[in-house]
Amino acid sequence: MQRYAVALLSGGLFGAGLRLSGMTDTQKVQNWLDVFGDWDPTLAFVMGGAILPMAVAWRVAARRDRSYLGATLPPPPRREIDRALILGAVLFGMGWALAGLCPGPALASLSFGGSGGLVFLLAMLGGMVAAPALRTWLAALPALPRPKAARPRSTMDIRALTPTYAVSPQIALEDLAAIKAAGYTTIIDNRPDGEIPPHLHTPHVKAAAEALGLTFVANPVISGALTMENLALQARVVADATGPVFAYCASGNRCSVVWALMNAGHKPTDELIATPAAFGYSLEHLRAQIDALAAEAGKE
Repeated sequence: MQRYAVALLSGGLFGAGLRLSGMTDTQKVQNWLDVFGDWDPTLAFVMGGAILPMAVAWRVAARRDRSYLGATLPPPPRREIDRALILGAVLFGMGWALAGLCPGPALASLSFGGSGGLVFLLAMLGGMVAAPALRTWLAALPALPRPKAARPRSTMDIRALTPTYAVSPQIALEDLAAIKAAGYTTIIDNRPDGEIPPHLHTPHVKAAAEALGLTFVANPVISGALTMENLALQARVVADATGPVFAYCASGNRCSVVWALMNAGHKPTDELIATPAAFGYSLEHLRAQIDALAAEAGKE
């Protein structure tokens, strides 16, 4: 109930802020975007007022695994700039300029925006439904040409918790060769396919990994719904591996949680918490659970 109350309060404040600032006034928004015409710069203060608290919120969230109400926090925003991001931003800007509405203000103005606001929302939902097919089409396009002297760079971030077990945020297909070159023989995917673009779904990454002679195992962990089966499978794959194991998810946090829990009773609890913490993964909230699993393992 507390979570719903906070959600209601947050949504109410957000909607009131949009209404009060003029973000639901389509003419005002269009004048702000029309920098070569009758430009109205006042909404820049609204953007600045939104960016400043969000900058603080992201810094606070980076130090936590869960919100103050216990919900799983989303992964950090992607930093890479790709074709899909550029095209999406251009389409979003065009739609915003033409209609004077974007998703938040459109919802806030639904009760008084008339048929135009409703048409906008229906069109927005249609675009969201069509977006996955467009993303798949973009992924199938040939890569943009590079200068001959340029070498493709890997955005992979290997975080070795132990000499034989490393975690990482989401990898790309081109990272697989670098993972093999780093000495890893087994890859574990702890991220459900529903969280990622189709071209990085399990069958595609598995086929590319096995083509390089790597062992690939899918062990999807749903945020906030880790199971004992997840722990057992991860432990079995690590035990059977012929060399170091590389696990990835959205940020590497879930892979670290699985590692800590499956090693409960085999390593000191302080070590299981301190090791991931060195890479920015705070597992202190799992101390009691790790201790309980260690005690249960001691009885066997």
